[in-house]
Amino acid sequence: MATENRLPTPITNDERKRQLTRNKCGLNSALLYWNPDFIALGRRLVVLIWLQIVGNTVIAQEVEVIAPAEEKLARQIVMEIKRHEAGLGIWWTGHNGWLLKANGVVVGTDLVLADPSRRENPPPVSVAQVAKLLDVSFVTHGHGDHFNGPTTRYLVSESDCMFVLPVSCLDEAKRFGVPPDRIVTARPRESLSVRGVQADALRAIHGNKKGAVYYEANLDDCGYVLHLAGKTVLQPGDSVLLEDHLFLKHVDVLLFSPTEHNWLIDDSLTAIQALEPDVILPQHRDTYPLSEQNRFWAQGFPHEVRLRLPETLQKRYRVLSMGEMLLVE
Repeated sequence: MATENRLPTPITNDERKRQLTRNKCGLNSALLYWNPDFIALGRRLVVLIWLQIVGNTVIAQEVEVIAPAEEKLARQIVMEIKRHEAGLGIWWTGHNGWLLKANGVVVGTDLVLADPSRRENPPPVSVAQVAKLLDVSFVTHGHGDHFNGPTTRYLVSESDCMFVLPVSCLDEAKRFGVPPDRIVTARPRESLSVRGVQADALRAIHGNKKGAVYYEANLDDCGYVLHLAGKTVLQPGDSVLLEDHLFLKHVDVLLFSPTEHNWLIDDSLTAIQALEPDVILPQHRDTYPLSEQNRFWAQGFPHEVRLRLPETLQKRYRVLSMGEMLLVE
């Protein structure tokens, strides 16, 4: 006789309040439960109750842990990260999100692993799987597709990673509950070191539709040059093309965004041919469902850029699939 597959009974609101009361003295206590509202999506999605003490007040934050696109691939990624030793290992997690490992340190940039907007195109690995591996999380600016609230709240609770944040993100960091002692503040054109990782913060000026500079752009957002395993990795964040980028002369690995509000096609070509990277990796693409409202930032043009590059640079160009590993030696 077939056995019915039952999910645990969801907790009631009264029971949730009792749990909050029992745990109110424990910072970052966690309670996992099943929320039936998510079962209809065809995935088992866990919701975390994350607790933080602010004064005498207990704040409860709910974070939906989105299941990875393929559990087998997710397990493979975790194993690759754990086993990686020599050289620079790189994994694309979607959008501007990257995991990089060198010299035993795991670094993330602009990780968006628990954004409900990604349910239709979930990440290759879940935030729960990444949390225990991550050492440093670099954030370029405060928009939710880069400094993601649910992802950050989960990492605060379940990871001991440090957060490298521009000044423009510090207010959001308070709202997300990031403890001050886990923040390293990044300022454009200054260098920093965190957990053995050296980084140079670059100026980033946010763009908008038609390549115009964003009306609310500021001078605090950052890009980063990361120094990992003897290689330089440029993550410009969301920015129009600046001399700050071109003055670098050369980088080993370029992560760039061929979108309307960033470098699009012509500026991407200018940057690539000026920097002559050994590895060229397009980002900010193929992650969020497209609409007329978000097309200027959600749609990338990686193949159009590649076709216009000289053959020598085309050979260095890789359009990675989510979760695909790239080894740079």
